[in-house]
Amino acid sequence: MCLGNVHAANVPVGFADRLIATGLNSPTSMTILPDGRVLVVQQNGIIRTIKNDALLPGNFYAVPNVDSFSERGCLGITADPGFATNHYLYIYCTVKEGATSHNRIFRVTESNDVAVPGSEQLILRLPNVPAGVQWHMGGALRFGPDGKLYVAVGGQEDLREPVETSNSQNLANPFGKILRLNPDGTVPPDNPYINTAGAYSYNYNLGLRNPFAFDIQPGTGLMYINDVGAGTWEEINRGQPAVNYGWPAYEGDNNDPRYTNAVFSYSHTTGCAITGGAFYNPLNTQFPASFTGKYLFADFCNGTIRTLDPANPTVAADFVSDIANPVNLAVAADGSVYYLARNQNVGDSADVGSVSKIVFTNSQVPRITQSPQSRTVFLGDPITFTVAATDATSIQWQRNGVAIPGATSTSYTIPQTTAADNQAIYTAVTTNSFGTATSAPAVLTITSNRFPVPSITTPAAGAGFNAGDTVTYSGTATDAEDGTLPASAFTWRIDFMHDTHSHPFMAETTGQSSGSVIVPGFEADAPNTWFRLYLTVKDAAGQAETVFRDVYPFGQLSELNPVGTPRNGEGPIELNMNNGEAAAGDGSTISLGRIPYAKGIGVHAPSDIRYDLGGTCTGHFLADVGIDDIAQGAGSVAFQVLLDGQVAFDSGVMRGTDLRKTVKLSIAGVKELRLLVNDGGDGNTLDIANWAGARVSGCPVPTPAPPPSTTPPTTPSTETPNPSPLGAGGGGCSMRPDGTFDPTLPGLILAALASVVWRRRKSVR
Repeated sequence: MCLGNVHAANVPVGFADRLIATGLNSPTSMTILPDGRVLVVQQNGIIRTIKNDALLPGNFYAVPNVDSFSERGCLGITADPGFATNHYLYIYCTVKEGATSHNRIFRVTESNDVAVPGSEQLILRLPNVPAGVQWHMGGALRFGPDGKLYVAVGGQEDLREPVETSNSQNLANPFGKILRLNPDGTVPPDNPYINTAGAYSYNYNLGLRNPFAFDIQPGTGLMYINDVGAGTWEEINRGQPAVNYGWPAYEGDNNDPRYTNAVFSYSHTTGCAITGGAFYNPLNTQFPASFTGKYLFADFCNGTIRTLDPANPTVAADFVSDIANPVNLAVAADGSVYYLARNQNVGDSADVGSVSKIVFTNSQVPRITQSPQSRTVFLGDPITFTVAATDATSIQWQRNGVAIPGATSTSYTIPQTTAADNQAIYTAVTTNSFGTATSAPAVLTITSNRFPVPSITTPAAGAGFNAGDTVTYSGTATDAEDGTLPASAFTWRIDFMHDTHSHPFMAETTGQSSGSVIVPGFEADAPNTWFRLYLTVKDAAGQAETVFRDVYPFGQLSELNPVGTPRNGEGPIELNMNNGEAAAGDGSTISLGRIPYAKGIGVHAPSDIRYDLGGTCTGHFLADVGIDDIAQGAGSVAFQVLLDGQVAFDSGVMRGTDLRKTVKLSIAGVKELRLLVNDGGDGNTLDIANWAGARVSGCPVPTPAPPPSTTPPTTPSTETPNPSPLGAGGGGCSMRPDGTFDPTLPGLILAALASVVWRRRKSVR
């Protein structure tokens, strides 16, 4: 059992990544105070203090009446420019008020590492969150050199609305905007829309989707806004008064003079959600001079921090990689860079968030990229500790500071643990010609208490859903010592999954063995979506175990019978995998732009598939199309969709280097859906094409008919997978059965089968 899947980041030579704090519950933001203390905001409203790089045991503050449903919650914090004398802190949270919720900015006063009781002062109450909206709250806060408080507010729309009716384009509300206000909450008289009839007077600019983070450069006042995109582009926008950034008309660059282009944007081939951002202008420069003035930004999905030069913002430079879900960045006065990671991309519990910092050491000693993790195992079970380091020429494992004879590889295994191993401390010393580096210590705890065994009963394996359905969840759990566990031992959670990232939906709910929830229409236009239901049970001794089940929307074409035998350029069409060679079932996971799909149809040009819809559907046909990554940039094809014999979609020639295209077509009353793929005119070598995530909505719920080639390329075990760098140690923390970690493809194997229930062991809490 592990204390959290904290994976050391990959940093350049001369830098070091140091873990500062773990055990944080869904952290969202942080601020560094002038004296070096770090305040970390959790989505649930609990604010923690890090002092001298150690997490203090108590809370700084617990915000009352927080609504942390889905992406609501406490999302931003910043210190007053005069903090050294007034000790003011400003916080952005979603709070409940009767039957409604709203976001508000309020101020508290700090004293002796906690908020002064009764010091909370309301600064600005925003309008109620629109009914039913769960995502895109924004929340970042920064002070500008003008002394004004700037606030990022999300569009507070779950779906892409028409331009004419969208929140982001409506000056009468604060949604999808940057706001500008005086520190006391009053309106600055020089705000850009102060004299615009009907405008929300705090608005500074508009046309943003979900400005999750932004920063203002010390000295220059340059503002960069990280706007999380929808299906294709992520943006960094220059914050200016009275400009319109174009959402929902556009994401990425456009040639429309009504809208201001981003200073930098990148496609979803290199990430999917831009999060933390910070200018590197510390009081004391620690990094090399080339970093000064650069903008650092993180991507939640591919786990990177990159740098952008404001003087030439055309190309971003790689800096740090292999971070598990970074959400926030901050530059300390001493020049180190702190980052906040949620570490939740592969089914972790809520309490695995972490704070780390990057420092410049100017040393070429080995760099520890993966320390062994503290573990709890049953007496007599085996345990494996793993370390990873770059530039190491030798490794020596130690037990309680004493070298273990023969333990000189990247992993160390105890075949059978004994009582004498309890509380033993294991470290790995890595060496090269420049010196040594020692891993963080891992404590081994031996228990005679067996882990509980949870099981999800409903939704059943293979079940589906439609938006608006009421989904019932239930489960059972037994324990070797306690027998059948009561409802008080159960905790449930639901996340919505989209491509390679997740969105919280139902927060952790404890004390019931069953319940129900109405499934919203989140990302209803995106083919690659599903929800993941987690069940964690805890026995009387505190041992916990988690299982989860993936549930996909109804109407997956891979579960419907085509008319006759489809035509395909090489072997049969493949279901829920790409097209391999001539044999059925010889494909691998569908992947477009390094984004994996558990559902879809893999073909090889020329291909022709027909489905009889019977004229009974009222919704849409959805799919992402493109050449599979397995072609490594080769191949050229053209996709067509015919509805009752009429061409409704034509992709044109797509090559292996092209971005995926999303198809959304109304199929109301359509009788025949026909999917064609032809070669691009240069032969069909490596024309490995995907109808990724292909499904129909608004159709009568089908009875799935299992076809002959549904066997996935790898059948994962229902037991604890093998260890991986993401959760090192002896089984139980890894969520990848292949023993590898690739932050650009989180959940690649996990998403392979909705019918598999995966298990991982959690830490004792």
